[in-house]
This record gives sequence, C-alpha cells and structure tokens, in this order.
Amino acid sequence: MNTMPVLELKNISKRFRTLQALDRVDFDLREGETHALVGENGAGKSTLMRILAGIYSEYEGDYLLDGQPVHFNSPAEALHRGIGMIHQELSVMPELSVAENLFLGQQPLTPFRMLDWRKMNRVAEEELAKLGFEHIDVRRPLEKYSLGTQQVVEVLRVIISGARVLIMDEPTTALSPAEIERLIELIDVLRKGNRSIVYISHFLNEVMRVADRITVLRDGKKVTTIARTETSVDALISLILGHEIKTEMPPALIKQHERVMLDAKDLTADVFTKINLQVGAGEIVGLYGAIGAGHFEVARALYGLYRFDQGSISVDGKPFPRNFSAHYAIEHGVAYAIESRRKSLFMDEANYKNITLPHLARIARIVPRQAQEIKVAESAMKVVGVYPPDPVNPVGKLSGGNQQKVALARWLTFPPKVLIVSEPTRGMDVGAKSDVLSILRTLANQGIAVLVVSSEPETVLAVADRIAIMSRGNIVAHMENKNLNKDILMRLL
Repeated sequence: MNTMPVLELKNISKRFRTLQALDRVDFDLREGETHALVGENGAGKSTLMRILAGIYSEYEGDYLLDGQPVHFNSPAEALHRGIGMIHQELSVMPELSVAENLFLGQQPLTPFRMLDWRKMNRVAEEELAKLGFEHIDVRRPLEKYSLGTQQVVEVLRVIISGARVLIMDEPTTALSPAEIERLIELIDVLRKGNRSIVYISHFLNEVMRVADRITVLRDGKKVTTIARTETSVDALISLILGHEIKTEMPPALIKQHERVMLDAKDLTADVFTKINLQVGAGEIVGLYGAIGAGHFEVARALYGLYRFDQGSISVDGKPFPRNFSAHYAIEHGVAYAIESRRKSLFMDEANYKNITLPHLARIARIVPRQAQEIKVAESAMKVVGVYPPDPVNPVGKLSGGNQQKVALARWLTFPPKVLIVSEPTRGMDVGAKSDVLSILRTLANQGIAVLVVSSEPETVLAVADRIAIMSRGNIVAHMENKNLNKDILMRLL
C-alpha cells in the first residue's frame, strides 16, 4: 500500500450557527487503504465526510487532493475529481434494470443518439464479473435482488462514474450476515485494485475486520488515528467515550409486571426476527440499537405501519389482528410519536390542529367545533408544558423541545394504554430533554405503558426501567436499568 496520501484534510472546522460541528480536524487517506471513521452520534463523522464529498462547501481549513489544494462546491465536482459517496439510504432506482442503474445519468449512446442497450448490458456484465458477480442478470429489474446486491450495484455505479475514493456511510446497516460478508469481500477486491475507501460504521467488530487505520472523533474533535493492528474493540470504545470501559456485565434480570399492557411475541419481518417484548402498565422500556438495527421498524410494526410476517401483538390482553392498521391501533389504545417531528407535525398549522387531528371523530361535533378543539388542546398543552402555551400559534415557530411536547400532547388528548415514542429527545438542549423525559415518567406513573425507541444511549439510560438491546434485527439482551452505562450498551451492538 502506498503511504502517500491521496487526499488530506487539514485543520478543518465547520460551524452550524451555535454548534461547532468540527474543530480543527485532520484526516488523510492513502491509496489502496480502508480508513475507518468512528465516533458517537454527533461526533462529526458525517459532517467531515460531507466536506470530503463536496456536499458542504463552506468550512475553514485546507483540502488537498494528490497534494494540490482543491475546493468542491458540489458532489458533482467531487465525483468529477474521483471522490464518490455511497449514502446509507441507497439512491438506486429499483424498478429499472441492473444495467440501467449502473449507468444512471451516463448511459452509452449510439451514433444516432439512441440508448445503446447492447453496449450498456455488455459493459455492465464485464464490470460485475471483475468483482465476482457474474451471476447477476443485468437485464433484470434491480428490485428483484436483495439489498446486498443493490448495495453492490450502488458501489459499482460510483466506480463507473470515475471514483477512485469511495466514502461508505454505514454500508451494512440493512444487510444480512451473508450480505455483509460479500460486501467485505468486495471491499478487499477494491483495495487490491488501489481504490481508497473511507468507512463509517457503528459496528466496531466490522471496523476491526475491514480497516487499515481508524480515526476516532469525539465532540467534533479528532481524538486519534491508530492502526487497526494496534487497537481492539474495547480500546476503541474507550477512545470514543473518553474513559475506560467497565468490563463487568450486570445480571440480565427480567422483572414481570402484574399487568402486561403491550405483549409482542415472535414478531418477524424482513428486517427483524422473533422479537419478544413486553411492557407493563406503568413501566418504561427502552428499545435501543444502532441506526439500522431494526428497532424503528419494530416500533412501526407495533403501531400497524410496518407489515410483519409472523408473530402476534396483544394490548391489555386483547390480541390484535394480523394486518391491523394505525387507525385500529389508535382505537384500541396505542399511540406513536415518530422520530421525525418534521414528518409528524404540520409546521404551518396551529398547535391545536396538530394536537386534535387524530381525534376529530371523538371530539363533540358542536358549532363552532374549533372552540372545542382549542379547549381540548389547551388541556393537553398544559400537561406537557408547551411554551408559549398559545393553541393557535403555528407549531413551526416553537423550539424543537416544544415541538416534541406538542407531538406528545397529541396523544394525551385521549390518553392511550400504550405510548410508543421514537427518539423523543433528538436535537434538544439539556433542559428540553429533561422536560420531555419527565413527561414520559409522569405518564408511566399514571399507568401508561411507555416504549422509548432510540439510538441514543443517554436517552434510554435516563428514563427506562428496563432496556432491550437490538443488533441486526435481533434483541440480543434484556436488562434492568441498574448499574448500566453506555459502555455496556455499546458492547452489545
């Protein structure tokens, strides 16, 4: 492997208003190297890679490519110079053929300016064969293949576009174990062909398999760059967290509540397998996992928004039908506040409209009904402490913490038996986080069963009575939240 850097970032700083996302970070990548970038959520990994890929053009510091200063104003400019990014959410078009996906935006043409199907299919077959994927039918719609194969096509498309540097952002989150093995083999083939790879992942065991060097970021700063052969998973966790990890694991004790309110048995779908989860009345259970673990899909399945193939769900002892809807879930006592406030709330609409929307059929049909809606919303806003407490104020004018309170208030209009909340404190300051978690504890104290789904260990550790840890679609541990810490949770991912 050539030790000369293909690219270098020197003293890179990036600020978003009051947030210092990166603070004088150095990073370099060598030819034929896989250089992993690790750190907690919010450490600055994605920001640094977006600068590399030309997504962010405003920053301080120097960017060198082959020793020469460069500054990219767009991903297209970066790709033109050989730097391509493969995002966690694939950008393929599943309804098109494999070959069409490989040549998106750069299809070969005949002298008559018509699409040259014969050449496109032939070159696609040749390029796939170079990587050991002769079995893929390039004429077949991509949607007929697994996510692993779609990931391979995405990688090859970036290479065909001219990239010699590939930035892989959490590339294995949605892949099966067999597909992960195939991707790791592909990375090895690319390295031998002198491609350079930046590999971002929460899965440290994978990092230790694929990386030549590893850079650790914490709070927007570079902690260290270290050779894979000179570190271990436990050592990396210590570097990521900033302190030594504890090696003792607490006993996995399961406390059975007298009244089980939510009971999921053997739930199985495409991204999770045999999920067994119980939440008792008055209990808060945390469902924790890295991004892509499948815990958010489990939450949606419990609410009727994600189809499962096997298993059963009961609420307060009453079985739900197999293909129940979100409307059915609401009618039978299940509420769900999703992880994205932007997707769950209508930002230009008044607070009261956001709060009463799912319950209009229950609110008395009196004239004017608006007055009744405002009255109901005011009561719910008071419970959660929305500030300012103006029901006609557009929700988009509130802070993130108060928007989350509105999202919770929506489900307190008619209190549910089960409340599922995904990432309830994402993007909040310390005070707002404390307020929201206090609301969840108050609701549990009133007998509501609360399931908190999060990829932020601090959130579940702060509020949950028990924590179920998910990794790659499976619950790998159930633990009472006694003497638990981030070290322990991260070791189970």
